[in-house]
Amino acid sequence: MIPEKMRQLLPEVELDPSVISVLLCSSTVAFLGLKWMVKKLVQQKMQEARRNRVRALGQMEEAVQQFKQENPEVQASRILSLPLIELVKKLKEGSLSPESVLYTYMDKALEVNQDVNCVTDFIQECVHLLQEVRTQKKKGSLYGVPVSIKDPIGYEGHVSTCGLGQYLGYPEQEDSVLVKVLKNQGAIPFVKTNISQCLINYDCSNLIFGQTVNPLNHKKSPGGSSGGEGALIAGGGSILGFGTDIGGSIRLPSSFCGLCGLKPTGNRLSGPVSYVQTVTGMVGPMARDVDSLALCMRALLCDDMFRLDPTVPPLPFNEKVYSSSTPLRIGYYDTDGYFLLPPCMRRAVHETRMLLQEAGHMLIPFIPPRIDYVMNELFMKGLFADGGAALLEKLELETVDPNSCSQINCYKLPFLLKKILAFLTKPLFPRFSSYLNALCGVWSPKEFSKLHAALMIYRREFLSRWRDLDLDVVLCPVLGPAFTLGYPGRLIAAVSSTMLYNVLNFPAGVVPVTTVTEADEENLKHYTGHYDDPWDRRLRQAVEGAVGLPVAVQCVALPWQEELCLRFMKEVERLAQRQKKQTEDNLQHGGSQADAGRDLQNDVQRALSHTAGQSDMQAQASRTTVQTNMLMDVQRTLAQTDLAADVQSVVQTEASLMTLQTDVQKTGPQTDLLADLQPHVSPQSSGLDVQPDVQTQLTHPDSETMPCQPDVQTQLIQPDVQPDVQTKLTQCDMQPDVQTQPSQPDVQTQLTQCDMQPDVQTQPSQPDVQPDVQTQPTHPDIETQPCQPDVQTQPTPPDIETQPSHHDMQTNVPTA
Repeated sequence: MIPEKMRQLLPEVELDPSVISVLLCSSTVAFLGLKWMVKKLVQQKMQEARRNRVRALGQMEEAVQQFKQENPEVQASRILSLPLIELVKKLKEGSLSPESVLYTYMDKALEVNQDVNCVTDFIQECVHLLQEVRTQKKKGSLYGVPVSIKDPIGYEGHVSTCGLGQYLGYPEQEDSVLVKVLKNQGAIPFVKTNISQCLINYDCSNLIFGQTVNPLNHKKSPGGSSGGEGALIAGGGSILGFGTDIGGSIRLPSSFCGLCGLKPTGNRLSGPVSYVQTVTGMVGPMARDVDSLALCMRALLCDDMFRLDPTVPPLPFNEKVYSSSTPLRIGYYDTDGYFLLPPCMRRAVHETRMLLQEAGHMLIPFIPPRIDYVMNELFMKGLFADGGAALLEKLELETVDPNSCSQINCYKLPFLLKKILAFLTKPLFPRFSSYLNALCGVWSPKEFSKLHAALMIYRREFLSRWRDLDLDVVLCPVLGPAFTLGYPGRLIAAVSSTMLYNVLNFPAGVVPVTTVTEADEENLKHYTGHYDDPWDRRLRQAVEGAVGLPVAVQCVALPWQEELCLRFMKEVERLAQRQKKQTEDNLQHGGSQADAGRDLQNDVQRALSHTAGQSDMQAQASRTTVQTNMLMDVQRTLAQTDLAADVQSVVQTEASLMTLQTDVQKTGPQTDLLADLQPHVSPQSSGLDVQPDVQTQLTHPDSETMPCQPDVQTQLIQPDVQPDVQTKLTQCDMQPDVQTQPSQPDVQTQLTQCDMQPDVQTQPSQPDVQPDVQTQPTHPDIETQPCQPDVQTQPTPPDIETQPSHHDMQTNVPTA
């Protein structure tokens, strides 16, 4: 009935097919032409933005040069070396002027920007803001401190581009709440910093301002999306900066650049509006030390913040919690089970765990539940609930940045093709299959409600596990070290270590504790990850060549407990700095110890070269790597122990070792070897003064455990006057603790060399008493897989005869 009425109302017109074709073609041409014109306009805006930046930086440089000419007495190096706490103190007492501090950091920011390309805009109003700061009746907590802010943080009269040309030409109409509070506290925002396009990956590159590089290594990324802040602060061009974090955008640049960064609980600070309800984004500070972060949070959590943004809960900074020294119950883990991080990041967790245990804290193993489920079903599906449609709409008029192409191409796939590829890749590449399924999003209100319900259920599950262990905080790894340029956009799933606490909305911070070593680089060659799939192999390639770059850990607390999180971060920072200082002092105190350690390493490696060959080359390579790690730690431990007076004795001992090894090779049968060993063992004490006990303990928790080889036990019993020698070795592909106590010079210990070096304990002998020498490896804090049945060999008294073992190597080791 309706079609008939429509035909009656509309006149019957006969349309020529050629006319229809012309209309369709002209419409298509008009649409394409309009789209081309809009893109052309966007490109012109981008070119204009680049010219504006050049002009702004030129004005910035002119102002700096003028100040230098008028104030040649300003000591820039002294100002730049001051930590934030001391800088604020000197500004308030008047020994430093706000002008000298501001122009010094402006000059340094120009220098850093020329090196790494991190500044996108100069805030000219900072010069006028100086006068306002001077006229403030009460000096704020950040009086006279120059600060940098990330591009999306609004500042009146300046554009927030988000890395997209379509937002150019639309300056902010007013300051954001964060900027207003900073001004009220006496801070002076002076530059805005670079970001990744659309803030969607953890690189720092867009087509407007280009690629920002890591100031520590220009071949590496500074992280993202707050990479401009990370590069500027790490280069010394800013003392305090602010970024945003929706999946790790504060913590990843902090990890890559060696900074301290804090992601607060969502809405603890007023920040840019987040349109993603299932994943909480927030604004947070970045600085060179934890005290700077605490001072920043102390200044921002004030009445001005609560008044200007009523949605921020009125919770002032809890100084009592931050200053507390009560021992903490700390949960820890070195992998989340989804993305196995490089060996150096896991090593950092366990070294920090040991330092915390020594400081009196309780460390408890903690396993976060179902990270693969969280990554795909909660994080990715929540972030792209519409299948990425809103993001792709923003990019329709933009050219995609090359560093984001791999990521954006996955989002552009049609729904049906995503499902088909997910099904086909599931047997060979299960993580990628789950990732594609998650990118399909949720396409009905009912599914979206289920997503919210699943998120609440997981949060309760995580909190239940936390409370069952009665934890205060958690120590865990963070993604790092810095990736090679171009890799972050191709490994978006690697952010599992940081995205978890955006989903849970927990405060989390990053603290650098060590650096990448040659041993870490060697271990990386054997990295296979949890799945040994293309993502694991790509991660290994991304972090190669990072020797000397910072290695950080992540500290987590429960929601609204930023003060406790900062207190934990401060404890980790203090212990790591103390350990570093002790190492440096001992290295300077005993300069020849490093040479002695290297000689010891070379001697042991030559001894290991006589071990019976293994047919499995991969096992041999892994064993060599483990031995190298242990020997390097021996060298570092020697540097931490006051052995300067004993170095010459150690060198002489090693020379004796090599002589005895030569004798061993000449003796042939093992029974003759034992006969040669007896003259070297003194049956009675010489009566000399006993040397002080020295204990050395090494652990290598980040070594990947492999199934153990057969245990070998050798027990030698010498009646009457010969000392008892008992050796028990368990062969595993991990490194045990090593303890050494020197005995009398005439007492020598016979060790059996297996695929790893056991603990060695030698008790000093007493006069007229035969010494006992026991060697027994220990494996604390390392879970090992069950070993194969033991093989025991016992000699028959009174003669000492030991059956030769295929994997053993007898070595006479005279103790110093």
